Amino acid sequence: MSAVAPSCELARPLQALARLLDYPNATLQQHAAELVDILQASAGLSASERAAIAEFVTELGERDLLDAQSDYLETFDRGRKVSLYVFEHIYGESRDRGPAMIELKRAYHEHGLAIDSRELPDFLPVFLEFCAQLPDAAAHDWLAETTHILQRIRVRLVERGSGYASAFTVLLRLIGADPTPVDLTRMASRESRDDTPAAIDAVWMEAPVSFGGTQPQTRCGATRQGAPDSDTAAPSSQHAPGG
Repeated sequence: MSAVAPSCELARPLQALARLLDYPNATLQQHAAELVDILQASAGLSASERAAIAEFVTELGERDLLDAQSDYLETFDRGRKVSLYVFEHIYGESRDRGPAMIELKRAYHEHGLAIDSRELPDFLPVFLEFCAQLPDAAAHDWLAETTHILQRIRVRLVERGSGYASAFTVLLRLIGADPTPVDLTRMASRESRDDTPAAIDAVWMEAPVSFGGTQPQTRCGATRQGAPDSDTAAPSSQHAPGG
């Protein structure tokens, strides 16, 4: 009796989300219609959620590329609360982030994923590419460990009126998680934003002066400071076979 091949139904939508959440480029825009078809077919979406992701991706594909790129940086690189770097939500600038990066990169290597040396392994599109290469059960296990982070990012993006929230809705539905938990929605409506000019100025004013050392950088080169979200946990590198 031959072995049953592991299910890989998550692969295409995860790859599509990885493209969508990366820095916009001409290739993304050229394949916007294909991304819409893949993401709308994702399991668990309501009619309104399908419409939202279709509208966002279609609009992204039709926008002036420079405007789309500027919006991406304004959304994800001006503060930490919606950062696409997973460990930033867990460790902030703690030294524990380094060993976690090494463990995650080792897991990628073990599963045959080679990443650009200039990219950090906890960048969400890279993590999604990794999960897309795994059998569904293993991909689900990895993604489930980031659920609370994904939920926090989504409700904050909704509060900020960003269409990127629809991508997180699809991702959370794929792993069977609630995109709109009441407690986090309430939190997002009450917390102060960290991407306003005043908030950014405050971070720079409070940042300690460092001579001779280096500080972690964002995709566009800006350094960040801040403590992690208090109730998030690091994804474990220990999973069932295939993870």
